[in-house]
Amino acid sequence: MADVVFLGTNGSLQERGSGNTSLLLLSNDIRILVDVSSNIQEAVENDIDVVIVTHSHTDHVYGIPSLLHQLWLSGRKRLLTIYAPKAVIPLIDSLINAFGLREKKNFFPLEIKEIENFQVGNTEISFFKTDHTDASIGLLFKDDKGKILYTSDTRPIKEIKEDWIDSDILIHESSGLSSDEDTLIKKGHSSGRDASTLASRIRCRRLILCHLPLRGKEEILNEARIMFDNTILPSPITVYSTEEK
Repeated sequence: MADVVFLGTNGSLQERGSGNTSLLLLSNDIRILVDVSSNIQEAVENDIDVVIVTHSHTDHVYGIPSLLHQLWLSGRKRLLTIYAPKAVIPLIDSLINAFGLREKKNFFPLEIKEIENFQVGNTEISFFKTDHTDASIGLLFKDDKGKILYTSDTRPIKEIKEDWIDSDILIHESSGLSSDEDTLIKKGHSSGRDASTLASRIRCRRLILCHLPLRGKEEILNEARIMFDNTILPSPITVYSTEEK
């Protein structure tokens, strides 16, 4: 992947200037939206090719009807495919049907498919099960310019995959400090220290923290940097490139 744009960086609670975590991945002429919540218009203006939903929690899906409505109002004609775990598809369908979007005049072609390993342009997308819900996933994006690994929401990852090694960017949820880990694990989440542990194990070039709480972000960052120095907190609507050191 060439670039990733954070449409939001927060966990379940939003704050002024940043909404819930959502990613826009840009590779050559391909635009991939991961989870649908914050700054929908940014995705519309980028004329997205594919949407991927990682799990069914509110902060990851609530923007779907608005996204589709805005794409329709903007005159979209071409197919849009939404990929999601099989158990999440009925929820997505219900959100779309609740607003009668498919019945809109000249509504663009839309399909919802069970997530699989697939390719868009020269971008390879593979998924893996995460320890958050019964049907939650993380994603690995690979193209000729590098690799981006995204955990989405998850408890600490214990087993790593060979193709994660030497990722250019690891995007990892960081919902609290190490002192919060017992509570985080009960709720299906990870700390900044957990994120930096995985970053070290896979020897990634850069760690970007997301799914952040309202308070304590700098403390989470500082704790993560003890184990993995090249760690940053992202800013919304800012481009981060695999080509950056």
